[in-house]
Amino acid sequence: MENNEIDWTQVVEWFGYKPKFHDSEVVSIELRRSPDPSIIRIHAFQMTSEVDESGYFVLDKHALITFNLTDIEEQNFSDWNHQNALMGIDMSVTPSGHRLEMEAAYGINGYIVAKHITIEVQPVQKEDIHKTFAAGRNRKKLNERSEGGETFGP
Repeated sequence: MENNEIDWTQVVEWFGYKPKFHDSEVVSIELRRSPDPSIIRIHAFQMTSEVDESGYFVLDKHALITFNLTDIEEQNFSDWNHQNALMGIDMSVTPSGHRLEMEAAYGINGYIVAKHITIEVQPVQKEDIHKTFAAGRNRKKLNERSEGGETFGP
């Protein structure tokens, strides 16, 4: 693998393929100054062909996908809200590195360009996704208001 190629190995090992992240939900975006990585966390899953007793497709292979981005060159996000479901994620190579573009189904829309992107996969149970996200934070609890009044988390 070339030095600046994105390694999708963990994602492919978990899902069996490289997903488009349709209907995945962005649960957090943490922008940090270099040299610390900025982080985008996404709740992803696999939709099966099975249908449950309520008529919904059964979802499995739930995971928290973490994109670690270093040396951010550019970013533009809009429409962050309480859900942030995606139509998909598109990754492309730019002269500055890699562009991660999130196409909104509902909520967050935008892109970020970084010199380096690494990806981590943390398998989780569907019912534990928000607990897992909260456990990974050492600042505010989910939906806790800060002194300035803003809410953190979904």
